[in-house]
Amino acid sequence: MKISLTTELDASLEEAWDALHDPDVFQKVSAPFLRFRADAATGFPDRWKSGNTYVVHASALGLIPMGSQEINPTTTNEGMRREFRDNGRGLTGALAAVSSFQHTMALEPSGVGPTTLHDTLEFQAGILTPFMWLGFRLFWAWRHAKMRSLARYWRSADATRWDSRYSGKAMWSGKANAALEKAVEGLTTSHALDVGAGEGGDALWLAEQGWNVTATDLSLQALKRGEAERQSRVTRDHLPRMIRWITLDAVTDPLPTPPAQYDLVLSFFGHGPTEMRHGLWKAMAGVVAPGGRLVIVGHSPRDVDAGVQRPPLEMMFDAAELREFFASRASSLRVESWQREQPGPEGEPVMVADVVAIIQF
Repeated sequence: MKISLTTELDASLEEAWDALHDPDVFQKVSAPFLRFRADAATGFPDRWKSGNTYVVHASALGLIPMGSQEINPTTTNEGMRREFRDNGRGLTGALAAVSSFQHTMALEPSGVGPTTLHDTLEFQAGILTPFMWLGFRLFWAWRHAKMRSLARYWRSADATRWDSRYSGKAMWSGKANAALEKAVEGLTTSHALDVGAGEGGDALWLAEQGWNVTATDLSLQALKRGEAERQSRVTRDHLPRMIRWITLDAVTDPLPTPPAQYDLVLSFFGHGPTEMRHGLWKAMAGVVAPGGRLVIVGHSPRDVDAGVQRPPLEMMFDAAELREFFASRASSLRVESWQREQPGPEGEPVMVADVVAIIQF
């Protein structure tokens, strides 16, 4: 018989994937109905390893022995889909009544921020199959509820910090960056990737111009706000806005597919240490289609002189750094300083500058 459940987890694809490999998570989502003890003298491994076999002993409510079973994980990682398959089987006790057992957990981005888990169990236990199906079905519903409650603990420290920032009042919702329209001037609308999208002001503006947008950010809460704003605008005017919101850490995680390459890639104010930003620039350049455009915008280091709040100087970059990094990578390169007005420390208008790089490949 078969059980299929789908749920959404408030974590990135990579965070949820890491959790599926964690024996501690396996035990937490099973408790208190089933408790597991490792057969090995060394206890559970740090991570389930694809292709290995592990033997565990189960007990109901930690009191009633249920026998032992094998866990035989096989994992696949293709694009934005991850699959964890267990072809384990019961060895002793009540668990031995299950003659065939295949458990598949597949992860993929939901497109609205969280990660979607597709969870399927297929098993046979002879004449006991219908009775065991009911028990498995209740247990699977419990597991999903536990995973949803645990997902926030799988988030990185940086992701938790940014989620906290975006959990308060709206910061920049609905507002596109001042340089965006000029930076994409002359391009035919197609597929765009917005890295570090925040609450989605730029992604929304691009979608309203006809772009098919993939928007990423470390903060799940920011992307949820972006999707809520997208739905609100669609409700008001009924115009389509095609945006796929994907939670990820662009510094460490692969950039999203499909498509494999984008005609436009954006990064506004992605400040960080030199090694981090260079790694990000390289990754973004790698997903720009031939003839496509990469736009990188940062705060000018000179803004500090205007008294406005800016990242530490070591986190910022200037025109010279951008030219040196992309000189051998691009077919054409423009790096300029674009001025704009923003409120100063006392609310008065002050002139600041953005470092803008428009890179063609």
